[in-house]
Amino acid sequence: MILTTRHACTGSVTLAPTRQFVRANAAVTKLVVAAEPAFDFAGSEYRALQQRSRATAFQGARWLSALQRHVAPAAGAEPVTVTGRDAADGRLMLVLPLARHRARGLIFLKFADFGLCDYTGPVYDLADAPSLLADVDLAQRVAAALPRHDVLQLTKLLAGDAVLERLFPNARRARMRVSAYPVKIQSGWEEWRTATLDAGFRRDLDTKRRRIVRRGAPAFVLLHDADEVVRAFDALRRFRAKRFQERGASDVIDNEAVFSFYRRVAVEGARDGRARTFCLYLSGEPAAVMFGIVDRGTFSLILVGFDLARYRRLSIGLLAIEDTLRTSFEAGDRIYDFTIGDYSYKSQFGGEATPLYEWHQARTLRGYAAVFGIALVREAKRVLKPLVKRRKSALVKNRAAAAH
Repeated sequence: MILTTRHACTGSVTLAPTRQFVRANAAVTKLVVAAEPAFDFAGSEYRALQQRSRATAFQGARWLSALQRHVAPAAGAEPVTVTGRDAADGRLMLVLPLARHRARGLIFLKFADFGLCDYTGPVYDLADAPSLLADVDLAQRVAAALPRHDVLQLTKLLAGDAVLERLFPNARRARMRVSAYPVKIQSGWEEWRTATLDAGFRRDLDTKRRRIVRRGAPAFVLLHDADEVVRAFDALRRFRAKRFQERGASDVIDNEAVFSFYRRVAVEGARDGRARTFCLYLSGEPAAVMFGIVDRGTFSLILVGFDLARYRRLSIGLLAIEDTLRTSFEAGDRIYDFTIGDYSYKSQFGGEATPLYEWHQARTLRGYAAVFGIALVREAKRVLKPLVKRRKSALVKNRAAAAH
């Protein structure tokens, strides 16, 4: 006998195993796979698994819990959490934090990202990997637990996850057009700065640091008070609004649900050190604000904002970034992660380009057409990207020559 549970958002049907099915399943595989609509990411069970896993802060308990509760509804998405449990004792061994949403007439199933996670992936204890890999029909049971969708779209994946490869063996895989930029911390700050940063770049930073003193007394502060964090986020939003307006682009924190999500994580994380919000003040006024999250010795920088109107020529953003880097050294972090996005300053500060991957798997005829189209667009952009960069570089040089 099989029971069915209906998804409230879309009326789709997911199979839920009965006790009889679980016993039969367990006799063969020792792992029970099921969709758990009410899965508690904030609970101790998930917290313990995530801390034993190699998953990132973007799969952290607080992060995913807040995403599911506050961002998913605003994005019109339906959370879909698939778990794998030891049938003998119910121990949680595997979590796939997914979400389903409609776009362009198709139903996509993705990791619960909503554009706010710089890394995604499954969550499992590496010690359980041999058991997961030895389960010969695990992929089929995971597929059966997924709700109806046209395209499975997994992005921002790091290479080499054998368990994920076993779960979705037929997915089409490709390198994304953007990379992540972690910095490994292996020495003292001054030693690392001298060995890693180009001498000209160091001189430029030192010169700009002397100049800002003429504009006001600088103070770089790691914020702990909730009210200070809130005020800093208000300044962050103002600074970024100016920057994105100049670029003619929209900012992710223009969305009130997203802004509130980040601010909530910042306020809660300031209490226990799982998030860091920095503010560079000049004569008591915010000049730059930086926000990131912390997980097991890795600081991930997420949001940066600085006062372009007053300090554009002083490279105030680069100075604030250098200060956050120094703080990671002083805090004993192992990695400072600039996360996703190809910007030259990340390499200047020692970030090592790390490739990220995207996987697509069609589940319907419409899905096959969509996956083919996605591949065409991605590869076209990959070819055009260096051409656009060269064109922009030439325009900058021409403007500079005209100015002289």
